[in-house]
Amino acid sequence: MDRNIDLRQFRYFIALSDALNFGRAAQLLHISQPPLSRQIRQLEEQLGVELFVRTKVGVTLTKAGAAFLPEARRTLAQAGKAVAAAQAARPVESGLFVLGYTTVFDRSAIPDVFEPLQKSFPNWRIVTKGKHSISLVRDIKNGSMDVAFIGLHTEAKGLKVETLLEEPLIVALPANHALARKRSIGFDELSEESVFRFERRLNPGFYDHCQAFFEEINFKPRTIPEPDDHHILLGLIAEGQGIGLISASLQNVKRQGVVFRPLKQQARKLTSGIAMAYSQSNPSAVLARFLALARSARR
Repeated sequence: MDRNIDLRQFRYFIALSDALNFGRAAQLLHISQPPLSRQIRQLEEQLGVELFVRTKVGVTLTKAGAAFLPEARRTLAQAGKAVAAAQAARPVESGLFVLGYTTVFDRSAIPDVFEPLQKSFPNWRIVTKGKHSISLVRDIKNGSMDVAFIGLHTEAKGLKVETLLEEPLIVALPANHALARKRSIGFDELSEESVFRFERRLNPGFYDHCQAFFEEINFKPRTIPEPDDHHILLGLIAEGQGIGLISASLQNVKRQGVVFRPLKQQARKLTSGIAMAYSQSNPSAVLARFLALARSARR
């Protein structure tokens, strides 16, 4: 038996199995009847079995033909998938890649992958956008953004999320505040203070994470609305308008009149962090390179 069967013979066999008539099958294949007959006979000789019973009015499948038909269909379908996969993987010369980042963290806490990514894809337009994490997640889901650095504990169901950084929250307070003389501060010492707190609508997942922690330790301070921008927040703290619980990396933002102190150890720490969020169905070669760069920076 010759196993060198080509895909054309599979297509001819399936067409004849569906039409059960050489003339109709040839019409479906847009060929004349003699080449179809030759290919079917050659296929039978290669397999060493008869696939059809020929009659004056048409053909019927033999037992061997009936067994061969579903496998032939699967073979053609798999061949189509192989072609599609190869075409999807071919390099794209240019395009737009949109990278988002959360504005809650200072940019210094986010892996600097922009420059090496642009060098890897010089003909691509790579755009960065800073937003709240829930807006970044929404943009990825609707296809207007490829990947984003989001804050931990953000609800991102349906996306792949990889943690890059997790760190404790710390206290930011006016330099002339009485608590500024302490090396570390407990939540009990903040219970009578005015503490900046962001609105739940800005990130329900992180808000609920913090609220569960506060309820666990019975922390119920006076709260005041937190501004969207952390530079403005630090300015208000310097003016003595309140105290902030911020990510430790924001210590990198130097602001006169503000000091940073760690929180005293609790049964568990109140943390924040940064993660990458993206859709696993995104086939972009730029995304694959971005992920590799970000993971390398994390290590």
